[in-house]
Amino acid sequence: MSRFGNDAMVWVDLDDTVWDMRGNSELCLSELFDEEGIDGYFADKALWSRIYHEINQGLWQRYSRGEISRDYLRRERFASPLRLVGVGDAEACRLSDHYDKVYLSRLGSKTGLVDGARDFLDYLKRRGYRLGVLSNGFKEVQYDKMRSGGIADCFDVVVLSDEIEVNKPDRRLYDYAIAKAASDGRVNVMIGDNIETDIAGAVNAGWPSIWYNPGGAGLPADMSDADISEVAALADICGPLL
Repeated sequence: MSRFGNDAMVWVDLDDTVWDMRGNSELCLSELFDEEGIDGYFADKALWSRIYHEINQGLWQRYSRGEISRDYLRRERFASPLRLVGVGDAEACRLSDHYDKVYLSRLGSKTGLVDGARDFLDYLKRRGYRLGVLSNGFKEVQYDKMRSGGIADCFDVVVLSDEIEVNKPDRRLYDYAIAKAASDGRVNVMIGDNIETDIAGAVNAGWPSIWYNPGGAGLPADMSDADISEVAALADICGPLL
């Protein structure tokens, strides 16, 4: 028996919950290194990738809290690594603008999914649930990711933070999602990998949530209805939850 009934609306974060953002991003960073002259600034790909990801992660955390703009994030995630290796500010910003355009155009063409993601989405569709994407990602590339990954047909509605310039975990984005999907009166359930955005936002909005936790981090008290490490296992756990 379904816990919430078959009229539940299931919302899924996109990046690193069903679409393999980390793996696909690594491919793009490797291509940039080989084809855009980045090997002239960094000794090897591993160093380039590590510095990029450290800076990018911090910028996304600040962006989700509303502390910086998306334009600042997009510029600094490439400009800051270049400055660290001695590139002047003007040149770092010029190169960053170019790298950002190339990176995003390539990112949207990558096809990698998190293991088990397509089977999980198909499982939910077979059970008759409406599915939505609720993402902080940039509108220029999120739809391309879903098409390239072959999962665009799984979703009934897509909600991106860019639409109202409000990010998860702000409750306003969750309220907007309900309005856009006309899902008021349904139980809205959030599934995502980020405890600070996906899950905290769902808790603030009063939604049940499922934390996809591949890193095995400790689960904060009362933050999520379930804590699982593999997307494939969601099909097993969603039976009793949904």
